[in-house]
Amino acid sequence: MKPAARAPALGPFSVEWRAPDPLKALFQKYLPAPDIKPDERRAGSLRPWMRDVRKRVPEIAGSEGYFSPKLDIQYEGERRERVVIAIDPGPRSTVREVAIEFRGDLALEGEGRDARREKLRAEFAMKPGAPFRSADWDTAKARIEEDLVQLDYAAGEIADSLAKVDADAARADLKLVLDSGPRFTFGEVEILGIENYSESVVRRLVDLRRGERYSVERLTQLQRGLQEGPWFSSVVIDIPRDREHPEQVPVKITVAERPRKEIGVAVGYGTDDGARAELAFRHRDLFDRGLDLQSSLRVAQERQIGYADVYLPPGLQKLGRYGEVTFRDSFGVLTERSTFQNLDLTRFAVAGYRHFKLENFETRLGLTYQIERSRPLDADESLRRAFAPVVAVTWRHVDNIFDPRRGGVLNLQVAAGARQFASGDDFVKTYAQYQYWVPLTPVDQIVLRGEVGRTFTGGPERIPEDFLFRAGGSRSNRGYAYQSLGVQKGQAIVGGRYLATGTVEYVHWLNEKWGAASFVDVGDATDSARDWRANVSYGVGARLRTPAGPFAIDLAYAHDPRKLRLAFSVTVAF
Repeated sequence: MKPAARAPALGPFSVEWRAPDPLKALFQKYLPAPDIKPDERRAGSLRPWMRDVRKRVPEIAGSEGYFSPKLDIQYEGERRERVVIAIDPGPRSTVREVAIEFRGDLALEGEGRDARREKLRAEFAMKPGAPFRSADWDTAKARIEEDLVQLDYAAGEIADSLAKVDADAARADLKLVLDSGPRFTFGEVEILGIENYSESVVRRLVDLRRGERYSVERLTQLQRGLQEGPWFSSVVIDIPRDREHPEQVPVKITVAERPRKEIGVAVGYGTDDGARAELAFRHRDLFDRGLDLQSSLRVAQERQIGYADVYLPPGLQKLGRYGEVTFRDSFGVLTERSTFQNLDLTRFAVAGYRHFKLENFETRLGLTYQIERSRPLDADESLRRAFAPVVAVTWRHVDNIFDPRRGGVLNLQVAAGARQFASGDDFVKTYAQYQYWVPLTPVDQIVLRGEVGRTFTGGPERIPEDFLFRAGGSRSNRGYAYQSLGVQKGQAIVGGRYLATGTVEYVHWLNEKWGAASFVDVGDATDSARDWRANVSYGVGARLRTPAGPFAIDLAYAHDPRKLRLAFSVTVAF
């Protein structure tokens, strides 16, 4: 007796969707083809999937505003190895009418309520004539509820919502009922989580008045001020939202503290200043007054520096259209000795600053006094000094502060001094740097950087190097040693009155961690514009993504004097 012949194995199964692109992508995402094994009965496996298709296609189409779709399902091939699902979505429904009604205190008259109601209606995201999509409808409802509770109405909510769709006419009528509840006002401020700091650290920043109208903006502002201080890792502010007791509700501030004192030790090596070691000490509650002491002693082969800065608790200041702005004041001292490029510098400085944050802008205003002893090799020693107001502004418009893919960062600085006010000579220093990231593909980008500076003075030899310019190094023209581009004085390189450098860099990311780069740098620092030279250098490098941003290792070739230079910097903390 002959054995029964085995049925041939079934071929692979595929699905083709024929629908407008936005819908087609949704069908492919939410109704993927079933995984049918070669020895599995195809009809039995397809039957539940096809039931799901017939049920969910109208639901998915309806979420995009198509409420009368028609399906046509055709099988192809002798063994139904291919199915074609054609969908005619029909007309897309649009919004015809939007009705927004109010309950609670906001439904009453007087005290600006009418204007508030009109504002909520005007800013509702779904307008007559707009396509009706379920996602847009949900987003619009969430947004108007957020707008309602921004001011006065802490317990406001959507009491009812209805989207009435006429599929035949392809129209949707929308109705919302907003229940504002009563008006809320602030009462006593309660502080929870304080153990190692004085409660006055928080109290001095609290400017909420008893009986003041409830405002999300005011609470957010208070939270930001406390969060930007050094004392707390997290700050949560909220109120009870009991409609029966809306007046003078307690404001609860819950904080998680940071350590009062920290000691940090680090060792490392950089191509700019050689091997180095650093000891840092921080006290976030100096004299039990909430003063933040930040200090460090750093010793390197070419530079030794010590500083101590004291930051006062944040404060609030009215600033034009920005309203109440958080600021921090600081004062500090610094002493430094460096021996770069045969120039022996000893510097002492004291300074005081006020720091602002305005949206994407950071601003620093201050006064600094510096006195410096300069000893160039084979040239005369000089004593330089400057008493100068300083303004520095940084504007960031990037997608990620630590690892930008697109956007830019602009830094502007201005400082000035005069002989009659304790400076060695009259001067005005101006400086600008802009760095811009351009994404080409998900793994390729161009990085552009340019900086220019000029110091207006007749006596550069009488003002400190901090107000003049030198170039070269791992963050400048990489083919040249750190601060090796400047003005020749004896056997040393000193600062000049003019600076201009630029970089074009291409980066290709090989994976999530590692990338490769190629670049061209140009730039110089001189004492007159006619002496400026391009000093071209170019090279290749590696990039490693770290939590603090990409770490760069570069091999740069200086076109003149035709030398290779390795540029990198690394620090290990423990």
